[in-house]
Amino acid sequence: MTDSQPFESEESSWIMYETIQEETWRQRHEVMQRKAAEAERKLNLYALDNILWNLEELNLKERTIVPDDVVEQLTAYGVPYQPSVRIPDLIELVFTRQEHYMNVEPEDPGRVPTLEELEAYFEESRVA
Repeated sequence: MTDSQPFESEESSWIMYETIQEETWRQRHEVMQRKAAEAERKLNLYALDNILWNLEELNLKERTIVPDDVVEQLTAYGVPYQPSVRIPDLIELVFTRQEHYMNVEPEDPGRVPTLEELEAYFEESRVA
């Protein structure tokens, strides 16, 4: 039986190594997925902000016709567009669409944000 002990030890070491490798890969994959989802969310908010800027500019200039490129952007982000809809109403529709990207569930719903996280959030909101 002493001859089989090194083999069993090697085998269990190999199994442990593979388990650690798989868990490490799984954790990295989850982190990458979260980062990708967060990046996509921010990019969508940025694009919708650009649409808002365009609509605000049109509204300030008292324009009533929305350019084709803005219409394409609106429809690409799921904002319903009809030529009869006024620009201030389109602005509200874009705000409503942005809420979809702002109301993101926290990773751990029971976790309370730290004071530093809250301060950073409000500072970022103030700057934007």
